[in-house]
Amino acid sequence: MGFAAKPKLNFQRFATLLFGLVFCATQAFAQADFPTVFPQPVLVLDQEGLFNGSKLGQAMQLIQAGNRTVLLQESRIISDAFVVEEKRLTEIRSEVTADEFRTLSEDFDKRVVAARESQLAKDVEMQKSLDGQRRRFIVIAAPFLSGIMAKYQATAIIDQRSVLLFNRNLDITLEAIETLDRAFELNPDLAIEKE
Repeated sequence: MGFAAKPKLNFQRFATLLFGLVFCATQAFAQADFPTVFPQPVLVLDQEGLFNGSKLGQAMQLIQAGNRTVLLQESRIISDAFVVEEKRLTEIRSEVTADEFRTLSEDFDKRVVAARESQLAKDVEMQKSLDGQRRRFIVIAAPFLSGIMAKYQATAIIDQRSVLLFNRNLDITLEAIETLDRAFELNPDLAIEKE
């Protein structure tokens, strides 16, 4: 009896040892290919809400609105001046020769086209400036957002427009607005672009 039980016991030990070696080898192989990742929170931010809802973003928008108003007023003044000049041209049409009128009319058309192109270029520049303000806003906000990331030990902040579904507890927009508002109250010049 004792002799028959011994080979069975040795076989069990051998099988257990073999299983352990195979298991350890597959674990070592798996760990070599795939690093162990410990889950870290990813935070979500409404960038548009941050820009529109923070005092800094609102101040930047107010500056842009002022610039836009100046551009629109300039366009109206130029347009009104051309309307008056066009009316004057129409009135003197019967008083000048056809060649003189054609010369005056062509000169008027050239100036109108040049003014339109100039205003269009200014409008394009205004749009670029607005885009630049948004990028500048994110650059200003970045250190404050980094602080919030560190607070929650997060690995990333993602714009909510890029996320299909998320837990609303991960949304830091209101906290970011409050943080930026405090910073803006201490330094309102953050909104002014320095050249």
